[in-house]
Amino acid sequence: MLSNKNLERLLKLIPHNQTYRSPIDGLIIHHSDRPFAYENVIQEPSICIVVRGEREIRLGAQHLLFDSRHFMFCPVDVPMCGKIARATPAEPFVVLSMKIDLQAVGRILLDQAVSARDDEADAIAFAQWHLSAHLADAFERLLLLHENPNDIAFLAPLIQQEIYYRLLTGEQGGKLKHMASFGSNTQKITKATDYLQAHFCDAIRVETLAGLCGMSLSGFHHHFKQLTTLSPLQYQKSLRLIEAKRLICQEHLSVSGAAYQVGYESPSQFSREYKRYFGTAPAADKSSLAV
Repeated sequence: MLSNKNLERLLKLIPHNQTYRSPIDGLIIHHSDRPFAYENVIQEPSICIVVRGEREIRLGAQHLLFDSRHFMFCPVDVPMCGKIARATPAEPFVVLSMKIDLQAVGRILLDQAVSARDDEADAIAFAQWHLSAHLADAFERLLLLHENPNDIAFLAPLIQQEIYYRLLTGEQGGKLKHMASFGSNTQKITKATDYLQAHFCDAIRVETLAGLCGMSLSGFHHHFKQLTTLSPLQYQKSLRLIEAKRLICQEHLSVSGAAYQVGYESPSQFSREYKRYFGTAPAADKSSLAV
């Protein structure tokens, strides 16, 4: 995405080996000069671009690999895991995430009469989208505003407006338009993902979620999976397992204690699903903390 020269300029401006919340509204930059894994992330509606390196994303059983040629467009909150397999001080991993401002998108749709591509509205939303030269150039100018912090307040919103325009007129434009449109399927599914995040420990009937969204059961299933790549039950299971790993690794709960706390009735079933999801058994993660 960035030339080597401009990447070096950026690296002088951001903290290393941490997540940096930029003074640019909604922008987060993560830098690492060593490999790492992340297993308890809820990705907000956002645009994510790998500036340097590669990033593996895992959504349920699906694995996606992102580099600087593509960007990740996330229309709803999605639980995810992943890893960065290669990163060194000489070639660090750098990724940016910009939260989507739906009010700004809506203003562009109203004021500029942008013709977003509705033919893409039913395509998989969470996917590898091609990073066009125009979009890459806008993000590059946004990042390099960090060299002149006094310019951020005035120029950053203008560049972000350009980014939304490029997205709306690009291959994912239909999805972004639907995010900002009142009563769209995207906004309806957001009600379900919000509900699942608030009640992931509870036994939930899919019919309840469909009713909450005002959708038929078949239509709800279809649109939920289109937007998240997961079924509603897979989404809930991911939330449970991500929280269970946090409880085991950070709160030092026992395996059975974590299982019961996130809503499992059977610790043995929990252990099977945990190992299938993370690749290691919960007991192994618990034991590693004591080493």
